[in-house]
Amino acid sequence: MNKFWVVALETYKRNVKSVTFIVMILAPFLMVGFSLLMGLVGSNFEKVSNIAVVSKNELIREAFITQTDFDVNKKIDTEEAAKKALEEEKIDGFLVIDTDAEGSQLSGEYFGDTSLGTTDEMGITQILTGIQVGFLSQELNLSAEDIQKLSQPAALATKTVEFKDGKMTDKGVNRIVMTISSVFIGLAMYMIILMYAQVTSSEVASEKGTRIMEIILSSTSAAKHFYGKVMGIFMVILTQVVVYFGIGLGAFLFMKDTDMVKDVLKVVSIREIIKSLLGYNLIYLLLGVVIYTILSAFCGSLVSKSEDAGKAVAPVTYLTMIGFFLTMIFGMSDPQHILMRVTSYIPFLSSFTMPSRIASGTVTDMGVIISLLILVVSTLVLLKISASMYRSTALVYSDDGMWKALKKSMSIMKSEKR
Repeated sequence: MNKFWVVALETYKRNVKSVTFIVMILAPFLMVGFSLLMGLVGSNFEKVSNIAVVSKNELIREAFITQTDFDVNKKIDTEEAAKKALEEEKIDGFLVIDTDAEGSQLSGEYFGDTSLGTTDEMGITQILTGIQVGFLSQELNLSAEDIQKLSQPAALATKTVEFKDGKMTDKGVNRIVMTISSVFIGLAMYMIILMYAQVTSSEVASEKGTRIMEIILSSTSAAKHFYGKVMGIFMVILTQVVVYFGIGLGAFLFMKDTDMVKDVLKVVSIREIIKSLLGYNLIYLLLGVVIYTILSAFCGSLVSKSEDAGKAVAPVTYLTMIGFFLTMIFGMSDPQHILMRVTSYIPFLSSFTMPSRIASGTVTDMGVIISLLILVVSTLVLLKISASMYRSTALVYSDDGMWKALKKSMSIMKSEKR
């Protein structure tokens, strides 16, 4: 068997069988489950349920009590009684509803020993708005149909078009689905890189720590060993992605007949979802993972102990965070921002920012092709440089830090060329 594949398969098997791999598989599910549990516990502790409603207009008070989901103490109908009940902790809070001089504009003020959550605030506001609209409609003699027509928002449809043989045709691109997919791609890449950057770095640094690198490099070339390491880690990443895909597919087949899934499929088709995840988005995801894996392996060869692997991947972490947060901040709100436009052509960052620009339709096909060419060329150049320097960096055992180790390895390379 080719020595390249021997190294790749050995790296793959060792990592797939490790406890770390199992933890990384389960980590996202554990995090989501923990977040949901904390949210549920927090909402149970902080939720306001028992309140009193006070208003000089009894019709408004009764209308609110009828529509709200709060447990309202109907016996308390004055502000003084409500204050006393709140002080004695008989209620969680009370709402005072007032009207303007004309009796058409409603305003509410809530008092409680704990603040209302955002959901409860929105619920109260919606109920008060509905009551206000009802009073105004009676005052203006408007029917229910008139109110519905007035509240109906204007419709806006957007189409992305292209011209073929002088004819305008619809590309059939769903911008909402594309935007969600670009965010998903960015999040997936962010998690994969952060999870595997230290794994990749440790994979290389651990062999230096045992001082067996000289023996390894005597039996195979430095380039083959480096390429094998990178391929092995990439195969581990693909395995994790395949596992998640299988879990996601199984969950969809299990839940496809539920009302929630049916409601989603009414808005967007499976074909649109698959189309948005494939194509350019998938290419940027794969190239992004590859170039960061190469950089992580190179950084790992600059440290002498696996314990220093975390420090070694600091540049990888910083680049990943910059790309991810640029996408989160500007990706949906302002994809035409100068930072988005510039970084969409910069290797390492373009994998995060360009999918957002593609989703918003703010970049031409030629712009995407140029960005991909720059990313591909940069990946190949980094791979070639890393492999060339790998022999010298792998044999440098220095505790002086990454940059001094890099300088020493470059000196070794220069001396070998002479």
